[in-house]
Amino acid sequence: MESKLIVMKFGGSSVANKEKVFSVSEKIKKEVLNKNKVVVVVSAQGDTTDDLLDLSKEINDTPNLRELDVLLSAGEQISMSLLSMALDVIGVKSISLTGWQAGIQTCNCYGNSKITSISTQRIEKELKTHDVVIVAGFQGINKNEDITTMGRGGSDTSAVALAAALNAKSCKIYTDVDGVYTADPRIVPEASRIDQISYDDMIKLADNGAKVLNKRSVRLAKKYGIELSVLSSLIDNSKGTDVYEVDFKANPITSVVINEGLFVLRISPKDFDYAINAMNSNGVEIFDMFLLENFCLFLIDMSQIDVVRKFLICEFLIDPNVSKISVISTNQDNIFENFCNIRSLLKEKIKYAYVCGCISIIVDESIGRESLKIIHNKYNFK
Repeated sequence: MESKLIVMKFGGSSVANKEKVFSVSEKIKKEVLNKNKVVVVVSAQGDTTDDLLDLSKEINDTPNLRELDVLLSAGEQISMSLLSMALDVIGVKSISLTGWQAGIQTCNCYGNSKITSISTQRIEKELKTHDVVIVAGFQGINKNEDITTMGRGGSDTSAVALAAALNAKSCKIYTDVDGVYTADPRIVPEASRIDQISYDDMIKLADNGAKVLNKRSVRLAKKYGIELSVLSSLIDNSKGTDVYEVDFKANPITSVVINEGLFVLRISPKDFDYAINAMNSNGVEIFDMFLLENFCLFLIDMSQIDVVRKFLICEFLIDPNVSKISVISTNQDNIFENFCNIRSLLKEKIKYAYVCGCISIIVDESIGRESLKIIHNKYNFK
């Protein structure tokens, strides 16, 4: 059997405790026994990143962003070293590398950095003497030789970028859900797993709040033709979902996605350019926006509400604690008919509704999940 390079990524829930670390180790060992070389990317265990953020706030409410990245990068380094120790116990030769040791170069932005290049020399060298190289996800090093982190879900991006740099044709993403579903199965138990999905549809899902894959990672996979497999780390022989350039006509899919914990910022159109520039300058991520004749709306994470209130000097209104529900379908023929039907279905529950590549509605967060279930379970998409 010809040896090949396998890239595997394990999320925080997959390595959350001793039992799960050893379970992951066995999955990696199976690839090694098939004579493959393996590069593994890991996230921080469980809620470690949130715990580190809380720890930083105990010391400083507004920490220096460089120092915060140094702190947050420790979570992935704990995971990588523990996994290497576990592999040693079961007889697999491995070595762990931080992002900078693995040659991951990033831009100078702290907290939401982007990969600019990867030098694979160290990884390739270690693969000659080790079966497995474990890389800390979510982090790299900038031109100043400072550690930077890539934001939530950054380990997905690390894995796909490494797969591209190492000329691997595929990347296996392990999480606590067995693939991509027609809705979050933790909210809608009746949701169905999707066997195959195109890059473009997966990008739509990620852009609209699906937590399965980081949106940067999917765009990167599409750019370099890296086939992704979303698999469960909790299930043996997980079927999962394959993400690649599939013909949507042969594999039409529909999924309903909820993005929770948002607020609506409403401003006058005359202040649009100022608001965009101000939010970009202050590192505020805009999830969605639309510009009408009489007002502009921005959807922003609730964690940024105090930041926005502090720096925005134009007149504005804030509608807090909302959820955005998006209906993504490869069949665009009936999108406006479906839009009208969904508005009729939910009636006065909807605060805002619009169509831009997919159907989106905004509702109070208190009824967001109920609305998601109503759309998924009661409406027959065409």
